Order: sequence, then structure tokens, then C-alpha cells
Amino acid sequence: ALQDEVRRQADALKEWNVKLEQRVGEQVAQLGRMSQLKRFFAPAVADAIVSAGEKSILAPHRKEISYVFTDLRGFTAFTDSAEPEDVEAMLRDYQGAMGAIVDEYEGTLDRFAGDGILIFFNDPLPIPDPGKRAATMALKMQAVFVSLREGWLKLGYDLALGIGIAQGFATLGAFGFEGRLDYSAIGGVVNLASRLSDEAQSGQILIDRRMRAALGEAAEVESIGPLNLKGYAQPVPAFWLKRLA
Repeated sequence: ALQDEVRRQADALKEWNVKLEQRVGEQVAQLGRMSQLKRFFAPAVADAIVSAGEKSILAPHRKEISYVFTDLRGFTAFTDSAEPEDVEAMLRDYQGAMGAIVDEYEGTLDRFAGDGILIFFNDPLPIPDPGKRAATMALKMQAVFVSLREGWLKLGYDLALGIGIAQGFATLGAFGFEGRLDYSAIGGVVNLASRLSDEAQSGQILIDRRMRAALGEAAEVESIGPLNLKGYAQPVPAFWLKRLA
């Protein structure tokens, strides 16, 4: 009887160990997924994606978003004359400061593209007033950039920040190939934000007509359009966003 009891306990312990290993394995896998998701999303959003099931949210879908495209003026000239170590240090400071602001406003990071930063709002989870959130973030970026610019000028680096924001529908989801997927947005709204960023002067934030309507009376803007943008057959109305009430 004693031997039977010992055998039952041994079997129970073995089964418990197997289940424990499975649970540990599942938790490690979940931590790995969280680590990957946090490359793009705020922690709360990443947690919601894991809880809901990645495939259901990360599958390609269509949604209205506010898209922000930032670009450094003078970056090409800077890289042509500066040492690679100086370029790396400058980008680290710039991306670190801007990335913290993206996190603060819970934007979804599309990607860093050299000196450009691409962000969108209202996906993968909906948020109230995505246009206002995007605009407020962009204004904060320009304000923080002032101190960065002053420091770089003392080192002889003449850099400025231009930002374009557009609102509209895009296809969103995880795109790429097995082993390397990026969560990104595709569509005309992305192209328009990029073209507006190209036109923005030092310190400017240019927005399209739909963003202007979304912001309403809370926004102080100046019409600077219509603009002749590359890839657009007709001139595009554009507005310089100066502040939000």
C-alpha cells in the first residue's frame, strides 16, 4: 500500500512538472510576443493585443487614422560633412526625445526611417479624437525640438524639423515575410502626410483639409494652399497648424 501511494505521488509530481513546464513555456512565449509588440505599441495596447489574440487584431484591415510624418531639414548636408559617430549621437538624441513623446501620446510607431519618424493614431485600438491627439503630439515635438536644435547649432549642426499630418482611411496590419513582420499603414493618407512633411518649413506643422475639419475651432491655423504636391494631379489644400486651444 505504501509503495502504491509513493507511486501515485510520483506520478502526480511528474504530471505537475509537465504542466508547470508548459505554463512556463507559454509565459515565456507571451513575454516574447509582448517584447515584439512593444516595439510598435504603447504597453497597454500591446497587452490588449496579446489578450485578444494577435492574429485577430494584426490581420490586414481598413480603418480611418491620423498619420504623422516627421522629417529633419538639413540632415543630408549634415551627414555629408559630419563624422559617422556624430551622426549616430545626433540620431540617438533626436529619436530618443521624439520617441518618448510618441509614447506619451500613445501613438503607434510605424517605423524610424533614417531622420524620419512615422506615427499613426486610432489603430490597432480606437481612441477618442485621434486627430487632436496627433496634432497635440506634433506641437509637443516642435517645442521639444527647439532645445535640441539649440544644442546642435553650438556644434555647427544646422537642423530643423518639418511635420506633415493627414487624416483618412488606410490598410493596416502586419506586413512582411515569415520571421520578419512589421505593423504598418498603407494608403493615400500616408503619402499625403509625407508630401506635406516635404513642404513644411523649419518649425512648421502642415495638415490636410480632413485634419483641419477634425480639429475644428480648437485649432489656430493659417491656410497656405493649395499646394502642388508630387504625385497629385490637382493642387491640395493645406494649413499651417500653429496651436490648439
